[in-house]
Amino acid sequence: MKMHKFSLSAVAALMTFLPFASQAEITILKQDVQAGDPLSRLNFAVGGSIRAQVNHQTGVNDSSYKRDGFDGGTRFRFGADYYLFDDVSWVSYYELGVNIPKLFDWDDHYADGANNTTRRQLYTGLKSKTWGQLTFGQQNSVYYDVVGAKTDIWDYDMLAQAPGNGISGDYDGSYRSRKQLKYKNTFGALDVYASYLFNDNEYLPGNSLRYKRKGGGSLGVDYHITDDLTWGTAWNYTHATMRNAETGDSKDYDQNIFGTALSWTPGNWTFSAGGGWYENFIPTKQSNVNNYFADDAWGIEYFAGYKIPVKQYGLKAVQPYVMGDRLEYVNGRDYQRIDNGLGVTLFLDYGFRVDYEHVFTSSTDNLGDMNLVRLRYDF
Repeated sequence: MKMHKFSLSAVAALMTFLPFASQAEITILKQDVQAGDPLSRLNFAVGGSIRAQVNHQTGVNDSSYKRDGFDGGTRFRFGADYYLFDDVSWVSYYELGVNIPKLFDWDDHYADGANNTTRRQLYTGLKSKTWGQLTFGQQNSVYYDVVGAKTDIWDYDMLAQAPGNGISGDYDGSYRSRKQLKYKNTFGALDVYASYLFNDNEYLPGNSLRYKRKGGGSLGVDYHITDDLTWGTAWNYTHATMRNAETGDSKDYDQNIFGTALSWTPGNWTFSAGGGWYENFIPTKQSNVNNYFADDAWGIEYFAGYKIPVKQYGLKAVQPYVMGDRLEYVNGRDYQRIDNGLGVTLFLDYGFRVDYEHVFTSSTDNLGDMNLVRLRYDF
């Protein structure tokens, strides 16, 4: 099947045939422990988000597939909680990313080499109210949970934070980290996190280069100052090797990212801000293994929005917002990027929403401003 023009209206029509579910996970099996009934110990839920999007970058003769429409991050998730004894449960989680245009082979609406599906997360472990939660597999990093997630709340974001700028967030420990042993527990107003990153397979960024994580770990703390004000701080360390398969050259890197962020949600307001320092972490755009990562760089992000209740004509609420970021290399590359933007989200009935953003960009490489529209259905 070939399709040369991907229409948001067509996707919207397709979505109308989906179940009218609220914006929440759907519980397939509800846990209700009964003696002699093993299945009664299981809680199983599914959920997901279908996202169609158009991006247009001004001033640069934009002709990319994103201008014609693309998948903006469709994902489906499956979670299970199986009661074992006392307050201990066995938990498992799977999140699958699906590139719908690539799946149906719609030309000019996906990147070259894109996959039909991507494993976003897959982990399992034990959970206890007393002892905390211990899980292993591919899952959100401590850094993302504590720092990154607080400003990952608009569409054209993560442009200045560590999870959006490393060689690969799945491999370098900053985002959805592979082969990660992760622990979380709560002590009063503090959520305490720790993780260990195991040796991983090689990641191939191109130009005959091979990136290999040899180990690492993370620490993080979320301090719930009040019910609506949270302050998070995290550190992630990754020991890795960059190798050139053709020349045999290699170099070990000790990668560190330090970050802190605040989230404040008083009433209908949402405010968040965060920043980080990145050591031997962000690529310099050079292919030399000895200078592949910048020694030091930093980034900040912010968001402020107000959700206006409407509750009529199929419109639940409107949220106008402002947002922005700044990324700067201290050394290794002469580069700076500053983004500031305006956005609005329309929250519709049955889990639908529409996002529009215009972002003004000033950068060393003269990137254009960004206009984007995203149609999203959450269930």
